[in-house]
Amino acid sequence: MEKIFVKSLFLLLFLATSCNHKDDGIEETNASDLIGSWSKTHNQGDGLTISTYTFKSDFTYEFEFESFGYNGKPITELTGSSEIHGTFEVETDSVIFRTSSSGFLKSKFWIEDDVLHLEYISYPADAPILSQLEYNRVD
Repeated sequence: MEKIFVKSLFLLLFLATSCNHKDDGIEETNASDLIGSWSKTHNQGDGLTISTYTFKSDFTYEFEFESFGYNGKPITELTGSSEIHGTFEVETDSVIFRTSSSGFLKSKFWIEDDVLHLEYISYPADAPILSQLEYNRVD
């Protein structure tokens, strides 16, 4: 019985380590693939939000968040904005965002058809959840 268990465990470990992450049809990405601007627009009914990441070749980034049309204002009127500046680095399939004020965020990423996919764990009040955002290439 023990031999069967050990052989099964060995086979499972072999299969797990021999799997290639490229089997899912998504090409491997690197830091140079991120360079440029990526934007997401979200219409929330009572207003519109636009968030944009800009990655630069010196491994700095800017994140801009703009909201339009809230508090009874016309949808064309800017009603709020914020910016975050920091550095980023790429480790295999993850990008790590760093800022001087809020630490860092590590997110898995991939690019498919000029869409940047970010997948990370968010921590709402009750429990951590897997979150995903998609940003379209601007330039």
